[in-house]
Amino acid sequence: MVLHAHPQQDCLNVVLRDRLVEALEGAGHEVQVVRLTQGESIDGVSVVGAEGLVFVYPTWWGGLPAPMLGWVQRELVAWIDGTADPATSPLRTVRHLVAVTTHGSSKWVNRAQGEPGRHLLRRTVARLCAPGTKLQWVALYGLDQRAPAEMSAFVDRAATEIASTAA
Repeated sequence: MVLHAHPQQDCLNVVLRDRLVEALEGAGHEVQVVRLTQGESIDGVSVVGAEGLVFVYPTWWGGLPAPMLGWVQRELVAWIDGTADPATSPLRTVRHLVAVTTHGSSKWVNRAQGEPGRHLLRRTVARLCAPGTKLQWVALYGLDQRAPAEMSAFVDRAATEIASTAA
């Protein structure tokens, strides 16, 4: 399952999402894409049974965009706050947890800010997945200073890396 959050349809993040889906399908995976946007209903979408979960998003204010953070809160709150049995987590079949994100600022600025999005996924969401699941972090830092060729190279690298990891 690919979870994507970006309000625009004509941007690098959408190109990235589409290329990742293409690479995963090319590697023989059945892929469901969930587009998370403000005000858009995603009723009926379930991660239960998914073996892979890929978050594709631009990092804003150091973390996940509001629609994606809202999804995490709505869908996983009972397991995050400990009121539900971890053995019943909807992510218990997820063996591949991936974040593919872009940052306008540099890697060092993001590190100084503490990378809350990365830590949320690694420390909270990953522990709800199958035992031993680790977060695979694929990030392009300094997007605002990148040339189009560098952005295109990142899209290709991310697609190749994700498809080979999920093999």
